[in-house]
Amino acid sequence: MNYFFGLKSNFFTSQITVPRFQNRGDANLNYNLYELSIENYLWSIKKLENLEINDDFFLITKDKIDNDKIFFLATEKDLNNFDKSKLTKLNSFTDSIPSYRANLKINLKGGGFSSYQSEYPHNMTLKKGTILSSVSSMANLDAEKNYVIIKNIFTEPIKEKFNIFFVDINNKKILDNVEIQTNYTNLIEINKSLIKPEIFLVTDKYIGIPIFISEKKLHLSFEHTHPPHEYILSDDKFIKITELKREINEIIN
Repeated sequence: MNYFFGLKSNFFTSQITVPRFQNRGDANLNYNLYELSIENYLWSIKKLENLEINDDFFLITKDKIDNDKIFFLATEKDLNNFDKSKLTKLNSFTDSIPSYRANLKINLKGGGFSSYQSEYPHNMTLKKGTILSSVSSMANLDAEKNYVIIKNIFTEPIKEKFNIFFVDINNKKILDNVEIQTNYTNLIEINKSLIKPEIFLVTDKYIGIPIFISEKKLHLSFEHTHPPHEYILSDDKFIKITELKREINEIIN
């Protein structure tokens, strides 16, 4: 099961296109699109109405998107198992091979747009941990501005502050840190001085999906990072990443 999310800011808007079909097979019109938000420390659910829709896709337009909302597909029968106190897996419709994909389109106000995928797997909502991402592998020194979106979805309906750090692994120093929030689409501008091979983006408590945006001449590039072990080819790559995380955790703590 996947959740879908968008971004809303003073200079970006977004829209989400959600397929009504798996990668193999016809559309399943029994599935509706629902919105989740947190109210009074509980998950609040609402069926999305008046969507742009056809037999193959739902379109969630910018007026329905906020940083504290998430969306998911379910049948009316699935809702019998909905739990206001925690996110539970209601169905397996988006658990497909090849992977199910929704599209997140980011628009720069007065400029261009770019698109990437918008899925947050349910199993990630059950975990805490550390994001570890190389800044220079995704941000662009030639761009006029670079941003990172950190989307966290946690199973409990909480809005809790945690930190994102920019760590120089060579000099064992924290160069910058920003406070962000659980169950929210957080947007952070990256200073160009932080785009170096030795600098890593790290979180101290919760995981999430980092997505990088580069802007130049009103055009955008948009892509999310990959887990750090995917950049290492040796057989002991998981050991190396564990050691790196341990070293960085010593720096931030």
